[in-house]
Amino acid sequence: MDTKRVAIYTRISEDRDGTQTATARQLEDCQSFCERQHWQVQGIYEDIDVSAYKRGVTRPQFEAMLAAIVQGEIDGVVSWKLDRLCRRQKDIIRVLEATEQRGAFVVTLADSIDTRTVSGRAVAEIMTTMATMESESTSLRVKRAHQASAKAGLPSLGGTRAFGYSKDRKAILPEEATLVHEAANRVLAGEGLRGIALDWEARGIRTPTGGLWRATPLRRMLMSPMLAGLREYEGTTTEGTWPAILSVAEHIKVTSVLGDPLRRKSATNARSYLLSGFLRCGRCGSVLVARPRMDKVRRYVCSRGPGQPGCGGIARLAEPVEQVVVEAVFAALEGASLEPYLRKGLNGEEAAVIDAITGDEMTLEQLTRDHYVDKIITRSEFFSARAALTARLESNRARLASHRSAAVMTAVGAGAEVRKQWESRPLEWRRAILSAVIDHVVLLPAIKGLNRFDPELVEIVWRA
Repeated sequence: MDTKRVAIYTRISEDRDGTQTATARQLEDCQSFCERQHWQVQGIYEDIDVSAYKRGVTRPQFEAMLAAIVQGEIDGVVSWKLDRLCRRQKDIIRVLEATEQRGAFVVTLADSIDTRTVSGRAVAEIMTTMATMESESTSLRVKRAHQASAKAGLPSLGGTRAFGYSKDRKAILPEEATLVHEAANRVLAGEGLRGIALDWEARGIRTPTGGLWRATPLRRMLMSPMLAGLREYEGTTTEGTWPAILSVAEHIKVTSVLGDPLRRKSATNARSYLLSGFLRCGRCGSVLVARPRMDKVRRYVCSRGPGQPGCGGIARLAEPVEQVVVEAVFAALEGASLEPYLRKGLNGEEAAVIDAITGDEMTLEQLTRDHYVDKIITRSEFFSARAALTARLESNRARLASHRSAAVMTAVGAGAEVRKQWESRPLEWRRAILSAVIDHVVLLPAIKGLNRFDPELVEIVWRA
């Protein structure tokens, strides 16, 4: 009796409950078959939650099984059904070439394929071609269903439950919705996502999957149009059929702040340098940069070198300069009304900017439909019009983000509260307070021979 050394291959493309029951059943049937044939099972290869159709997807166990064939470790492969082994023509060709090279074979149970025969090899190739066609047809049907669902304003129900909503998106969860509003208001008040996430961690607030909140998922959640009752699909935004947690205006404000490129560019220094971007050199007028000494003590310097416009003539320790500026701000706001700052930041311009952003987004949506769906404008017309719209949108979003300082002042409530809240607030909040009242700060040159800090050399230029 010729005993064969075989490998069993099983696969499931989506294991929804994590039990692997489908591959367990495949394995059981394959093992029983091998026992009846008196074949020795040399290895079991299982790919869980891995597609055999999607391009660019690597199946680790499939590749290991192929390597075992090429290296002569096994004489054949047993699989429950051919589409468990291959769903793309290129994969079945790789398997057949490897088995032919080593004199090995493939046997499947449900569709009775045995590549030891000519007809078996032919059927395997034909069935793989049919499986590829079926996968492509399914992909088209799914895509069309998503398009129809988005056009009707229905929610996307795939994946993890959305924070703030029930699983079917039909109901708002009050406790989580309150947290969404809290996070949105804190962002508008100048706080950083990292600080909010750490605060939520300390309070035991978890994501829908039970994990800890981090800056990236928090940012993604707050920028989701779903919170404003909007469905976005392939560049098109539609009013949804589910209740909104944030208004459209609130959504635009939050996304404008979180999408501001300057927010990310200054994030590193903003974590440790209060006055980054505020300080000017009293000799040449250049913006001072944050640069610690060799012993890690923080300081601000006028940088000189290739590509640097500075003169290199000013270098001050950060802490005493920051203390002078902060105390000056406290003194300026103590007992003062913040109404002038609020009026400057929250006049009718903000509503007009939001209306302009909303209008341009609707125009961009219609433009996309005119080109890609209705085919009534040419490609060049589409890109030309889109460029102008995109530029205007970015400009208006930047203008809206600039009102963040005004939002901070609103959250403070009164000038006297600034000193009380200062130590308990994150650095992003403090910098936003400074930005609301200070235009810039000039560090004047020190007197030669004077080896001590002189607060008189810190000149604050207040906002008009």
